[in-house]
Amino acid sequence: MILTGFTITALFLTIVFGFQYRMIKHPVGKKIGQGLMNIFMGITLILFAANQFLFPDLTTIRLTIALVMLALGIFNLWAGVKNYRYYKGLQTK
Repeated sequence: MILTGFTITALFLTIVFGFQYRMIKHPVGKKIGQGLMNIFMGITLILFAANQFLFPDLTTIRLTIALVMLALGIFNLWAGVKNYRYYKGLQTK
């Protein structure tokens, strides 16, 4: 139940930062918004994968889908944190 709440919250924040990212006109601010969107999208995908792993009947297809979602989530989280840090540093200079 807690995992579902975290997943829904992360999905909601992905949508919010996705809209915010598309509304910003300044290039550096746009990249910061994109970084935040990628961070929460990665968290959402990781939580979806964790949810798949917790099902009692773990089949090969479910395991494959969960591993793909986990890999995409980790990549999105890494890229989002990297871009957010870089462009946040540019904004403060």
